[in-house]
Amino acid sequence: MRLSGADPVLGVEMLSTGEVACLGENFQDALSKAMQSAEFKMPPEGGSVLITVGGKELKKQVVPLGRALRQMGFKIYATEHTAKALRKADVNNISVLHKVREVGKKPNIVEYLQEGKIDLVINIPMPNHATAFSEVLKDEYTIRRLAIEFNIPVVTNLQLASALTKLLEQREANKFDIRSLNEYMDSLPRKFW
Repeated sequence: MRLSGADPVLGVEMLSTGEVACLGENFQDALSKAMQSAEFKMPPEGGSVLITVGGKELKKQVVPLGRALRQMGFKIYATEHTAKALRKADVNNISVLHKVREVGKKPNIVEYLQEGKIDLVINIPMPNHATAFSEVLKDEYTIRRLAIEFNIPVVTNLQLASALTKLLEQREANKFDIRSLNEYMDSLPRKFW
């Protein structure tokens, strides 16, 4: 948000800026604390998620996420081909949103982002290849940038999307205890000091 026009995809040079480290009873507890520390706005129960990924392999990999989010009661929006891949894998009730470049077609991703109808965007960028300046990559950038500008959380990494989905599945079980580093150290089974 602070860098006007910047793509919110982290590159190698950006991975070490703005990091958050948190301790927890388990991975989900630590991740939940880290997300809150980074001011990541968790989607509400029964909220809506836009899933859009490029390429056949990424579409296959995002199916379990779509299935889990749908089972948790989230409304799933997707672009045409992502929706087709989800439906083919028996993830039903997917609403299609038209691409950014399809301005005249409704419902459109831009319109839904502007109106706050999306609570989380999962947009996994296609790996760079010969079509680096294609319309698809421009659409991906626009989706991520608009989401950031409208304060909608964006996940651009499949591993984080998977961890976030597991965190949302266990939302009720996460107790969010705050303990000092000394308390964590005292609870270790072995101490070498």
